[in-house]
Amino acid sequence: MSPINDSVDVQDESVHNPRTNKPNWFAAFWRWHFYGSVIVIPILFILAVTGLTYMYRAQVDAMTHPGVLTVAVPVDAERIALSDQESSVHEAFPERAILSVTDQLGDRATVFATLDGEESRNVYVNPYTGEVTGDLAEGDLLSNLAVNIHGTLLLGEFGDGVIELGASWAIVLAITGYYIFFAGRKIRLRQLKEKAAGAQTKRVHAWVGVIAGVGILFLVVSGLPWTNFWGTYAGNIAASNNDGFWGADPGGTSNLEAAIEKANGSQAPAGWSIAEAPVEESDSHASHNHGNADASSSEGGLSTISIDDAVATAASTGAQGPYFVIYPDGEEGTFTAFAWQWSNNGNPAEHNVSLEKTVYVDQYSGEVVAEYGYANYSLLSKVVAEGIAGHEGRSWGEWNWLNQIVTVAFCLGVIVLCVTGPILWWRRRKGLQGLGAPRGKLPVYSSWGLVVVLVALGIFLPLFGLSLLVVLLLDLLVIRRIPALKRMFGSI
Repeated sequence: MSPINDSVDVQDESVHNPRTNKPNWFAAFWRWHFYGSVIVIPILFILAVTGLTYMYRAQVDAMTHPGVLTVAVPVDAERIALSDQESSVHEAFPERAILSVTDQLGDRATVFATLDGEESRNVYVNPYTGEVTGDLAEGDLLSNLAVNIHGTLLLGEFGDGVIELGASWAIVLAITGYYIFFAGRKIRLRQLKEKAAGAQTKRVHAWVGVIAGVGILFLVVSGLPWTNFWGTYAGNIAASNNDGFWGADPGGTSNLEAAIEKANGSQAPAGWSIAEAPVEESDSHASHNHGNADASSSEGGLSTISIDDAVATAASTGAQGPYFVIYPDGEEGTFTAFAWQWSNNGNPAEHNVSLEKTVYVDQYSGEVVAEYGYANYSLLSKVVAEGIAGHEGRSWGEWNWLNQIVTVAFCLGVIVLCVTGPILWWRRRKGLQGLGAPRGKLPVYSSWGLVVVLVALGIFLPLFGLSLLVVLLLDLLVIRRIPALKRMFGSI
C-alpha cells in the first residue's frame, strides 16, 4: 500500500511493550514496511509510468509520429481491400517479405510488418487511398521502449527478476501498510489536530495508500504470470497436475508464440492463451483452389489465396474483425487470423476476452484448417487472460472506459505514494542517526503464526522467500554484530 510511513512517535518504536514484554507489532510492521519500500518504490514508479504509456500506446505512438500511424478520413469513404494495400507495400519495398498485417478502424493506418534483411519494420498504409504513410523500425515506437522497460528494465532476465522481486515485496508492503493505517489512525488524527509538520502529507499518503493498495495487489498478482521465475514455477506446477495456463499440451513447444512475436510488429511478448495455440498446417499435397478463381499468387508452383480471401474465411467462422493476420511461413504454413486483445486494433476482443479466437486458413484451398478460442482455454488460462485484460485496462466490455479510469487512477495513486513516501522519510530522518529507519524487528521467534504466514508467502513467492531469508541472515549475522552497521540500520 504505502511505501513509507512515519506516522508514529518514538515511543512506538520499542521492540517490546515494557509492561507486557510482548512484541510491538506496530514497530515491527512499520520497520519492514520501511525497508520493503526501499526495494519497491523505484520499481513501482517505473511500472506505473511505463504501464500508463503502454496502455495508451496507440495515442502515444501516433503523437510521436504524426501523419504516419493515423490518417485523415474522407467523408463517406470506405477502406480499400487489404490486397490493394498489400500491393502498395510491395511496390514501395519490393525486396521485403510481408510477415503480417494488422487491419484497423477509423483514422488508424493499416500496419504491415515486413522483413528487411534481419530486421522487422512496420510499413503504414492509408487504408482509404493505398498510400504508404511511413516505414518505422520496432525500436522507433515509444510504446516498445515502455513495454521493454516494464518487462525487463532493459536488463534481460536479470531485470525480469528484479521486477518480480519488487512485485513480491509490493504485496508485503500492501499488507503491512494496511496494518499501519488502522493501527496508527489515532496518532495521525492527533498530529492533524495539532497541525504538526508533515501531517497533511501523511494523511494524503495514508488515504491514497489504503485505496490504491487494492489496485496494487490486483496489478501485482495479475502481472506475476508474465514474470520469468514465477510464471515458469507456477506453470510447471499446473502442468504436473494435468492442467496448465494454456489448455492442452501444457508446456508444449509446438505453439504460435514464436511466430506471433516474430510477426506482430512490436517488441511486446505474445498474449497468454492464443500464443499457446497449436501450430496448424496447410495441405500442400491436396488438390487446391477447386473453384477458387481469386487465387492471387504462387508458392512452390501452387496457387495461393489472397489476403482478402483469408479474411473472408475467418469472418465466415464468426470471428469478429478487424484482424491481425500472420502470412503463411513456407509451403505448409497457414494464414492465421487473430481476433484478440493484443493487436490493439479495435477488435471487440480487446475489451472482452471471451471473444478471442484464432482461425487457421489453408493458404491454397482457402478452407478453415482449425479454430482455437476462449472455449478451448483451460480454467487457469481463462483466469489469467481475464486478469491480464484487467491489468491492462482492457476489460469490462462496454464498460471498458470505466476499467481504464480505474487503472489510470491506481497508477496515479502509485506515483503519489512513491513521491510522498520519500518526502516523509526525509523529514523524519532529521536529527536521527543512520538511515532514520523505524526501530523494531520482526518477532519471528516468538510467533508461530507469523512464521507460518512468512513460509506460505515464501512458497507462493519464491524470490520473496529467498530475499527474506537473505535479509534475516544478514541482520542476524552481520548487521547486529557490527556497531556501525547496527547504528546505521537502526537495529535493536
